[in-house]
Amino acid sequence: MRADSPALRLRPLPLLAGAALLLAAGAARAQRVDPPAPAPPGPLAEAARLYARYRRTLAHDDLLAADAAVQAGLDASPGDYELRKFRLRLLLPHHDFEGLLREAQALQRERPDDPELDGSLGDANFDLGRYPEAFAAWERFSARQPCTASFSRIALAREISGDLKGALQFMDLAGASALPADPEAFAWCRSRSARILLKLNRYDDAEGRLVEALRRVPDHAPSLAVAAEIAARKGLWEPATRLAERSFALEPEAGVAAALVDYRHAMGDAAGEARARRAVADLDAKLPEDHRLVHRPLALYFADHGEAARGLAMTERELARRKDVYGYDAYAWALYRAGRAAEAVAPMNQALARGTVDPLLEFHAGEIARAAGDAPGARRHLERALKIDPRFHVLYAGEARSALASLEPRPSSAPTALASRR
Repeated sequence: MRADSPALRLRPLPLLAGAALLLAAGAARAQRVDPPAPAPPGPLAEAARLYARYRRTLAHDDLLAADAAVQAGLDASPGDYELRKFRLRLLLPHHDFEGLLREAQALQRERPDDPELDGSLGDANFDLGRYPEAFAAWERFSARQPCTASFSRIALAREISGDLKGALQFMDLAGASALPADPEAFAWCRSRSARILLKLNRYDDAEGRLVEALRRVPDHAPSLAVAAEIAARKGLWEPATRLAERSFALEPEAGVAAALVDYRHAMGDAAGEARARRAVADLDAKLPEDHRLVHRPLALYFADHGEAARGLAMTERELARRKDVYGYDAYAWALYRAGRAAEAVAPMNQALARGTVDPLLEFHAGEIARAAGDAPGARRHLERALKIDPRFHVLYAGEARSALASLEPRPSSAPTALASRR
């Protein structure tokens, strides 16, 4: 199906209608109930079952159990190609990108006719910041095996390169390719399309994608999280908090927990904000030590909420092995929050080097430039953030407007870094 096919043009629906639909759809069941899985016939099926559960729960024990199932199978049959190939997907959540690259290359030498290995090679190179190699591998994957997995990767390549319209076309095509066999994949693609549409400031269309996703999978946590974000940007606090809390109950994502802190703060709910902060602390405490040291959403949360030193240490560790656009952005922002704006300029420039269109990147760049004394650069980036989307963040959009107002010519004083938000 062509990316511009009329079948992919969805009719947008209002957010409140979509929120009512998704809340009603789940009202009959307070939590997800999975049907009992049949007894697995072997280690590969067991590893796949455990990994699927990990993707839902984000429980590190499930990931370790999937690792153990693969290893048990390889102990019994060391040359098992399918087990070795499955192990590739387990290396990503462990952030072992160099290991992923080595193993994918070894498997490709053995089976050069397997197009999915180009997907894994691209994934490894992407997180290592080797974008030309990543994009070339994904293009080969897409050419040899047009499918949801390959189209979604092309969409990511387009998005990182600043081609949001191309990214949207390929992500919509990825979703269309998932039906009818995989409703979860369809819903995930629609949630990603919605996020791209927000960067295009097309809120109605973003809501339409989310309604499509939630009609297929009413308890789809990523779609609920995006719906919550849209509601919060519109000041619809009750649906925003309900949607975010439901998303977090289904999948305990740190980014959703952090967003709830912002939502409760913006609506002036001190007690709710304290509860949301405790949820983040609980999530942090449950992580294994190696994940607590390298966890980008939590690092940004700490940088923004009074623990700049910890956020900086985490982003610095991560950047040592994961040199992607948002790794440089997180490191730059943590440096800024730690009062080291001059040092933040270089990594922020690295984050912007691919031409990625993202108002949050522009806001970070603007605040860093302002703190470093570069008023023209600050004005340029802050204006661009608000031009991309005047409502890009429940708190930062207002901060961007205030910062721009402070940039009126004041020859006697230089701008200083914003204090930690709370």
